[in-house]
Amino acid sequence: MSITVVSLNPCIDWQLTTPAFVYGGMNRVQQVGRYVAGKGINVCLALSNLGHSTLCTGFNYRENGDFITDELDKCGIHHDFVTVEGAVRTNIKLYDASTGEMTEINQSGGQVSREELNAFHKKMSGIKGSLLVLSGSMPPGVPADIYRRLCEAWSGPVILDAEGEALRLALTGDKPPFCIKPNLYELEHSFGVKFSSNDEIVAFCKGLIAAHGVGMICVSMGAEGALLVTANSVYFLPALKLTVGGVQGAGDSLVAGLAMGLSLGAPEGEMLRMAMAAAAASVVREGTLMCTKSGFDMYYEKMPQPLSI
Repeated sequence: MSITVVSLNPCIDWQLTTPAFVYGGMNRVQQVGRYVAGKGINVCLALSNLGHSTLCTGFNYRENGDFITDELDKCGIHHDFVTVEGAVRTNIKLYDASTGEMTEINQSGGQVSREELNAFHKKMSGIKGSLLVLSGSMPPGVPADIYRRLCEAWSGPVILDAEGEALRLALTGDKPPFCIKPNLYELEHSFGVKFSSNDEIVAFCKGLIAAHGVGMICVSMGAEGALLVTANSVYFLPALKLTVGGVQGAGDSLVAGLAMGLSLGAPEGEMLRMAMAAAAASVVREGTLMCTKSGFDMYYEKMPQPLSI
């Protein structure tokens, strides 16, 4: 099954690691990393590392956009973007090595014109593929219902990793995504709810599935593991105990694992196992570096069988 990934808001991440971050004080940088990023780009990089070919499309920017495409070219990732005037956004990631916490300072992205938006939809109408992955935020000028429109126009299954209004609108379309992958915070924030147990999360996801016809919902919960919920099944996997190198991008590797599992026709429980192995292989790497194939293979073998609950 071929995979197309939409990246509407690519970025360049600068990760600065400090021994112990001091708010309002002077911090000495221990390590600096510069990475091509953005959720859709990260998914493509992870899938490429796992040995799967993808087409990356969406928006790229005239200024510094070559940094994005050069990196994709190095990885052998096919790309076909609509070029937008302006510069690729730059995000600052402040990583506190003493606590493992990341402070993010993210730009919103450059303005997309109506003509550029129309050019993107025209490009998408000419792309043929089996599986579509929609992941990440939208730059200014892109309406919140774009993911709903893309789901409705795509003939095959769609995996959606979004939050807030973009997620809510996508669920109300004539053809909802097959799979959504919010993390716990995004699920609570998007729907104005608060959960105190996995049972409550499962019940809420079952309600979304019944109301909107979503095929499955994967809720990532960081160190607490992940849940995969369908109309008839629930699977849970705890997270492995790992030495964290960088938390940024773990969710994107998880999405890549789900996409890989779906493209290979894996059973639902195996999809979750693949997703968690990909996330683990990303967490142990520095900065926003995605999972490697060797890392995935190692953690897949260590990953227990999902619990059916």
